Amino acid sequence: MNIFDSIGISTDIAVIILFVIVILQFIWIITIISKCNKLTKRLNKFTSGRDVASFEQVLVKRFSEMKQVVKNEKKQNKEIDMVNDKFLTTFCKIGLVKYDAFKEMSGKLSFSLALLTENHDGIILTSMHSREGCFTYCKEVTNEESYYILSEEERLALNVAMGKDGAKEAAKEREERKPEIGY
Repeated sequence: MNIFDSIGISTDIAVIILFVIVILQFIWIITIISKCNKLTKRLNKFTSGRDVASFEQVLVKRFSEMKQVVKNEKKQNKEIDMVNDKFLTTFCKIGLVKYDAFKEMSGKLSFSLALLTENHDGIILTSMHSREGCFTYCKEVTNEESYYILSEEERLALNVAMGKDGAKEAAKEREERKPEIGY
């Protein structure tokens, strides 16, 4: 008597079931081989075709390179901090207003120049040109304010340097005005 007959399955059905199982196992084996090939390719790419001993050397080399990168980053961060500190004391905001200081003069040879740091500290240089000569004044600015009385042009140059709304347009409009020359 056959084992399959005692279970109640015919031999033909048992052979078909076993054949399907063998085919599924064959597909499964092909899938596993394909995945192994992909992993082997990735490993070869990662190790550049070297053996395990040279792979260890590559890892040691990469770790030492990473330590050097970290050192360089710390050094660069310190340098960036130094540059930022210097930037705070560097004139980075500039406002210029050109004008005619006196009615008899034309050509807009007089000017007020505001030079400010990021913290709104700095100076305002004013040069007034007349027939007798050129006079230059310097006024200190601290936190957007001066201890000296500022002229309209100096205040406008300060506002342009600080980027206040409408200051650039007002300065441009003032420059475009025609001088009033009286004889």
